[in-house]
Amino acid sequence: MKKLIYICFFSSFFFWGCQEKVKLGIEHGSLSLLMDTKSGTDIPVIMKSTSTVDVDTFHIVIRDAGGQPIKQNFDTFSELKKEGMPLLLPIGAYMAEASSGDLPEAAFDSPCYRGQKEFVIEENTVTEVKLHCTHQSIKVSLKYTDAFLNMINPDFKVTVTNSRAELLFTKSETRSGFFTVSQLFTVHVTGTAKEFGTRVDFAGDLKHLEDGVEQELKAGDHLIVTLDAYKETPTVKSVQVL
Repeated sequence: MKKLIYICFFSSFFFWGCQEKVKLGIEHGSLSLLMDTKSGTDIPVIMKSTSTVDVDTFHIVIRDAGGQPIKQNFDTFSELKKEGMPLLLPIGAYMAEASSGDLPEAAFDSPCYRGQKEFVIEENTVTEVKLHCTHQSIKVSLKYTDAFLNMINPDFKVTVTNSRAELLFTKSETRSGFFTVSQLFTVHVTGTAKEFGTRVDFAGDLKHLEDGVEQELKAGDHLIVTLDAYKETPTVKSVQVL
């Protein structure tokens, strides 16, 4: 099976400005945080990602060497930009973390992105940090051949599970599902055939095969599943990388 790969990383670029006074006797430096893209192109954060995710809503945490969040009045990128730039910090080691929200076991149209990066603030120096957020889920999209739709009544149901949670697809459900990473994905189709009204009930495991060899499923994989008439096992037509 041919593997189609499309890289969709979101790119953002923003500077932080300082809005707090330097405390007497404490050495400080500044932080400039960027989102990194594989292409090496950085775009201002005010320009939204090409994905459906709004990077302005991403949760931001900056932790000190002891793992404690620094005390700043921001929770999201949007709030952080209002703080001013660049961000003034005491010298020392830190960890920057960003996420688009919680990672659900299974949900429609709910991609989750996360990234983290260690950095060090030095005295009177602007430290530039590139934070690359990556997709944490496995995306599943369903397609139906004309033969499948001609064979089965339109009230069919398709259940997709990753062995821990499941999503129910119908003919009118065109959204993609997002699941936590698992090596056991199953598709179960139920309905009635248009001819004679006999029951249709079949299931199969989703596998990513390359040259007949099963590949490990990973975060960022997009499984495009095609359902065909009278096939015992749904077919993964392509695997894309988000």
